[in-house]
Amino acid sequence: MMLKRIFFSVVFVSVSVFALGVLVGAEPERVSITDFGAVPDSKIDCVAAVRKALETCKSKESAILVFPKGRYDFYPPSDNHRIYGIAVENQKNLVIDGQGSEFVFHQIMGVCRITHSENVAVRNFSVDWEKPFIAQGTIVDTQDDWIDIQFDTAEYPFEITDGKLFFLGEGWRRQVEGYTLLFDKTSKELVYRTRDNALGSNELFNHKAEQLSNNTVRFHGKPKIKPESGTIIALWLGRYIQVAFNLERSKDVVLENIDIYHSLSHGVVAFKTENITLRQVDYKTNEKKNRVFSLVADGYHLNTCKGLVTIENCTQAGMGDDFLNLHGMNVMVQRRVDDYTVEVGVSGKTGASYVLDVGDEVWFVNGETVQRGETGTIREIKEIRDGSSKVLAKHIVFERKIPSDLKEKDALENKTWTAELEVRGCNILKKHRARGLLITTPKRAVVENNYFRSAGTAILIEGDVNYWYESGAVNDLTIRNNIFEDCFSSGHSGDWGHAVITIHPSFQPQNDNTEAYHRNIRIENNTFKSFDYPILFARSVRNLAFTNNQLARTTTYKPFAVNQTTFWFDGCREVLIENNSWSDDVLGKNLKMFHMKQSDLKLNDKTVQVLN
Repeated sequence: MMLKRIFFSVVFVSVSVFALGVLVGAEPERVSITDFGAVPDSKIDCVAAVRKALETCKSKESAILVFPKGRYDFYPPSDNHRIYGIAVENQKNLVIDGQGSEFVFHQIMGVCRITHSENVAVRNFSVDWEKPFIAQGTIVDTQDDWIDIQFDTAEYPFEITDGKLFFLGEGWRRQVEGYTLLFDKTSKELVYRTRDNALGSNELFNHKAEQLSNNTVRFHGKPKIKPESGTIIALWLGRYIQVAFNLERSKDVVLENIDIYHSLSHGVVAFKTENITLRQVDYKTNEKKNRVFSLVADGYHLNTCKGLVTIENCTQAGMGDDFLNLHGMNVMVQRRVDDYTVEVGVSGKTGASYVLDVGDEVWFVNGETVQRGETGTIREIKEIRDGSSKVLAKHIVFERKIPSDLKEKDALENKTWTAELEVRGCNILKKHRARGLLITTPKRAVVENNYFRSAGTAILIEGDVNYWYESGAVNDLTIRNNIFEDCFSSGHSGDWGHAVITIHPSFQPQNDNTEAYHRNIRIENNTFKSFDYPILFARSVRNLAFTNNQLARTTTYKPFAVNQTTFWFDGCREVLIENNSWSDDVLGKNLKMFHMKQSDLKLNDKTVQVLN
């Protein structure tokens, strides 16, 4: 499959001039990393040199830290396996320019952390690990009671001790932990209709192993399926080990022209950061090493951010989770303390009180209807401790009286920290697990001119108060001018979505009068090339439009959906379907409605049949 990149040619004026990579103010001073002891292509640890160089940059009004092109190696100190190779803290007006260099990391560490900083751009280099935390092999043979896998022992050395296989890295020895994924030997895409651990649980790889030759291992156990010989398997050796890029409590941050071949967890994580630009930050499989994998976890996970998030001309492949997840967090109310105060937890997803700060404005959310109500501004946050100084809970004190009906299991949603989103010119491919874009934000969001070819649902709109507690009921989302081709080839299960586009909040409509959770979602001028039935699954949306789209049939895969409907609507209001173009052989061309009145649907499309 030829890689497609849809470039967005119109230049947009950013919220910050710096988002275009330009330092504001005085002419920036150039600082070279080689002046601080770093030697390109030497494989000498450059962490200390980077630390010294950043301290020098901090003393300047604006600076550009330059890495003359070459290979630079980063090692964690023996006493600190959570260090970042590049740590930017309390800095302003800084550019870090790799000039096309290779940054190679060792053991357990992160790439770059930017915290409490402003106007920072990081660009022009690649990221990889000397020994990755994912192993890759080729399936030689599969029988009822064993499977034989061949490994490149130079890239993925291993040993068998007491009949169990351990992969060896730099100072680490690990068994399979996390996902195992199957990739087609030709296309390098996820194998059709396979998902996580398609061969069975990790017990298959961690139980009884026998070395047949220098590079082939027989795993004894009963595989769930028998893949074709030559199928590539990637075996995760951990989950959520260490984030690559961590942006925290910063403003006007730009990452651009960065190729990430590996990360020990997410590619980019951001928290309480304002105005983020991700331009040509590509997650790539290292083809020189014949890899099918890249990241251990998600591409971008952006939690409780604000301002404008821009993601442009990015391509992903080989990741261990979704391309993008943009959301806030619902903080669950444990009890009402008084007319100004509620108590919330501090541990677990329901105790996500870390997203609340003094001065933040929040919505009070009804836990039963999941509707936003009044707002309040936080005046004070008190930690409640036990005798050992352990924090047991927090008391959130508001400037004005809280709603009289606020109660346990209602929620607080941070209104101040919500972001606008623009995603354009990106390639979301079938070479990674799970979904494409996960979007829950009440601010304006636009997804346009992208190419989707995902294994699961291409776009997922959620929101819940009962599992992940991710907040952000959508108020203004436009999905336009995109191509969706052969998406959902590993789908048809709830956690990977229900259709090419899935809108699936946890809230369950009870009848045809239940108010919707999401609002104002427009799906327009897109091209859907699909081998199967489900195109749009939508629950609890008011003002949903599917207009001026082109739908065509492909025969790349055989259809296998249990749900043989094009549109599935549950508890939606003001739904419009019109002016769509259908090829004759598109499957389904139908819809089903639940918890809806006939007046909730405006169907100006004679091609679509309404099913009982």
